[in-house]
Amino acid sequence: MRTHLTLARASNLPTVWSNILCAWIIVGGYNNLQLASYLLGASLLYIGGMYLNDYCDREIDAQQRPERPIPSGQISAPAVRNIAAALLALGFAAIAWTGLLNDPGLTRWLPAAFAAGVVASVVLYDSNHKGNPIAPIFMAACRALLYLAVASAFANGIDTNNLIATGTIFVFVLGITFLARTEATTNEIDYPALAMIAAPVLGAFYYSRHGFTAEQTAALALFLVWIARSFLRARVGGKLIIGKTIGPLLASIPLLDLLILATLGLATQPHLVLFAVLFALTTAAQRFIPAS
Repeated sequence: MRTHLTLARASNLPTVWSNILCAWIIVGGYNNLQLASYLLGASLLYIGGMYLNDYCDREIDAQQRPERPIPSGQISAPAVRNIAAALLALGFAAIAWTGLLNDPGLTRWLPAAFAAGVVASVVLYDSNHKGNPIAPIFMAACRALLYLAVASAFANGIDTNNLIATGTIFVFVLGITFLARTEATTNEIDYPALAMIAAPVLGAFYYSRHGFTAEQTAALALFLVWIARSFLRARVGGKLIIGKTIGPLLASIPLLDLLILATLGLATQPHLVLFAVLFALTTAAQRFIPAS
């Protein structure tokens, strides 16, 4: 069980649920079966992508991370490949069918198209991310396309609010991915990546420039405090260790989704509790299951 939880990076699953719930709240979703399908489908796509990542990195991991499940002999490479393919197919199907509930027309295929985009981004990233300067774009697209998949199942679902959320998560994950690339190389701070990570805060101040509500203040404070802590706790002997920031930054995604909702004026007190719980689940799980 631990082998499969490690392969799945299961500690980060609450961040995927957070993305779906954020998009669902923005679009005003109402069909619980659809919501369950999106949560299941996104989870399967994420896990499938993580399995495929280990399969594609098996030779490099044999040299640099021999403790990983495949090089350590805990599971065979063909088994990981087959599980990845099955999970990606099932995840695609779970999201694609939701569009069939729409009126006949091209729009009913939009969820399937965005789900296919997630699968394509997963494959493109996993198969060619080492040394590929544009690979982080595919990683960020995996998250961003989930918001569009949810919104596309509803009439006029892809609106300004949804596009703001999509762009915010894309830039934030892009920043984390670029920052993570220096972990195994120079360990130098990537300042453009830091700017991408800070972008949601600047956006929150811009959209709330006429005054903050209690929910907006709470969401922004939680996000800022955790981001600051992520970097402060990653210092060893006065030197920032990039690798120690990645897990905490990934764990901040539920707080980012909450900040997005608050910035758009959609966050309520129950939302504060819900996304705080998802954040807490992620940080707790990362103590036992590696985040990356």
